[in-house]
Amino acid sequence: MHACGLTELLGYTETVMSSTRHNPGIESDWQQLEEVVESLHLEARARGSEVDFYRKLLSCCVTTLAASGGAIWRPTRRGPLELCYQINLDAQLDREDAESESAHQQLLQRALASVEPQVVLPGSGTGAASFSSTADVIMLGAVYGSGASEVAAQPRAVIELFMRSGCSPAAQQGWQELLATVCHVAADFYVFDELRTLQSQRGLHDQSLLLLRRIHRSTDLRQTAIEIANEGRRFLDVDRLSVVMRRGKNWRLQAASGVDRIEPRSDTTKQLEILAGRIASWGEPLEFQDVAAATKDLPNELARVVEQYMDHSHGRALVAVPVTFAVEHATFSKHSQTNFEEIDDRSPQLQQPTLVLVAEQFGKHDRDMTRQRVVELAALCEPAWRQAVWLNRFPLRTTLRGADAVARWFQAWGLSRATLMVIAFAVCLAALGWVDRDFEVEAPAKLVSVLECDVFATADGTVREIRTRHGAEVHEGDVLAVLDDPQLALEFEQVDGEIATVSKRLEAIAVARTQRTAREDLSTQALPLSAEAVQLQKKRASLIKQQEILDQRRAALSLRSPITGQVLTLDLQNRLQARPVQRGQVLFTVADTSRGWLLEADVSQDDIGHILAAQRGEDRQLPVRFRLAGGVDQIFSGHLEALRATAVLATDDLGSDPPSIQAKISVDEEHLGAARPGMSAQVRIGCGKRSFGYIWLHDAWETVYSWWAF
Repeated sequence: MHACGLTELLGYTETVMSSTRHNPGIESDWQQLEEVVESLHLEARARGSEVDFYRKLLSCCVTTLAASGGAIWRPTRRGPLELCYQINLDAQLDREDAESESAHQQLLQRALASVEPQVVLPGSGTGAASFSSTADVIMLGAVYGSGASEVAAQPRAVIELFMRSGCSPAAQQGWQELLATVCHVAADFYVFDELRTLQSQRGLHDQSLLLLRRIHRSTDLRQTAIEIANEGRRFLDVDRLSVVMRRGKNWRLQAASGVDRIEPRSDTTKQLEILAGRIASWGEPLEFQDVAAATKDLPNELARVVEQYMDHSHGRALVAVPVTFAVEHATFSKHSQTNFEEIDDRSPQLQQPTLVLVAEQFGKHDRDMTRQRVVELAALCEPAWRQAVWLNRFPLRTTLRGADAVARWFQAWGLSRATLMVIAFAVCLAALGWVDRDFEVEAPAKLVSVLECDVFATADGTVREIRTRHGAEVHEGDVLAVLDDPQLALEFEQVDGEIATVSKRLEAIAVARTQRTAREDLSTQALPLSAEAVQLQKKRASLIKQQEILDQRRAALSLRSPITGQVLTLDLQNRLQARPVQRGQVLFTVADTSRGWLLEADVSQDDIGHILAAQRGEDRQLPVRFRLAGGVDQIFSGHLEALRATAVLATDDLGSDPPSIQAKISVDEEHLGAARPGMSAQVRIGCGKRSFGYIWLHDAWETVYSWWAF
């Protein structure tokens, strides 16, 4: 308890208890008040929210002073004060009355501007305006922050207590001094809260400096990975932190915290590398706390890999963050709320991630692991990792090692440095001009089945029944759906009625002709019965032919699969059930995936010239390499089968990019693992051999040539 608060409490006690000084319970009352204030002071020091602190403070004040009620009000930037916590406030104030509420807000504003607590008597005010509409005495005290700056010394809250009227001025003075003590205790809450915030920020700052200092000590790639794993585990306070790096087309575990040697053939290492590859393909940070909550928004393949790894490692929580070089700041600004100034939402498009940080927890911790913290670690480690990778690149690593060797050669041979530089430059130019390698054109593609058939609506009507679902295996001739054609049913009834009418008439004629008394009246214009019978028989034959045609149309209402395969159409029940369809409308798509696969690639018009030139110079079909989406570790082969002769130009948007040319690519492999129709892929079409200089600089050369020629 502060000295000033203790003095005020002593004055309050002497004032209130002056009339009962000879009462034996004075000492116990004094001890009770001191314990209340001391408990509030301990609450101010404890870690907790502002609402919880004021709830305990107001409850203690109301209970100790036997007040009718109370409230805590917080100032806002504009407008009236907002209610933070209250006890029995509705019984004291009519907040539905606008005039009463306005007067009460003026009273709060006046208390907010006053440093000392105020006592407002019932019905007090000037003129017709009454600040207090309640029958109780209102005690108001403002809580100010502590600090030298103007922002720190701003008022933080107003404490309002409703005391029973009829007490002496000395008792009111005691209430006022006790409220001042409580306001000082509340001000201490903000002091300790700000101190805890500054200590936390300082601790994070010190940890960040220590982490940066240690991971920048070495330029060796493996040593940097070890420092990131070990120091990052301390920074995150997790059980294990793993660093997985992309090596060419595969992912390799570089380092794990607390592990001196990585066993590349272990099941845990292999599953962790597979998990890192899937997360890098997904391109977003992943947080795994609960199976149902964590996998509901993930792709099926990624969710399956995550569950398999967690079952194998027996971990409780996992956070994985993919890291790219330089341009990955868009990832951090999108998925986190970090305070790093270098993060910019306007960063260029992301490249493929080259590093994945995987943080794991195996037991219960006091502080849960969050994706935010791992993302911050990735942002801190990215510059050091980028530098280590850059220094470890093949040309630079070789150059640095060669520079050391050249320095030794200078001392041993005494050759001129300029001569060696000219020779090295000449060798590089010769390599760019005469060393050949495969030249490939890259394009996006879509995987389709070799045999795909569409099932069309055979008549205008509605879908009465659907007998299949998406992904179902069907055989040739299986009924996929049944249509309902009301017009066809009406025609059936009409033809059946006419056939029945003609049949009855023929029966009547046959009966009439068998009667001996029947005589054909040749003088009348009516046809003889025999001629009418012949005419009706021909009509009945025509009607029967119509009935056969209608039977064929009715049979066609049952839509059957033309081939044996898999149904590719999505959401059949919602799209087709009881929906009207038109004749010729595509209702189902069936694909036979056992017949093989094709790729439909969209080649940019800037690259189509290289493919055409390669086709003219090659007698065989151009080879193709491709990779399916999500399968970063599997490369398949194929060959270019045909190019579309035309490109469709969007006449409504002539300012857009020129349309691509579609290429048809045959797949050499019969089985593609987890391939599905419509899966996206990335293809590389081989266009022969070209020099290193042409492969690296042909885009720049074509751009410069277009500027010069046009």
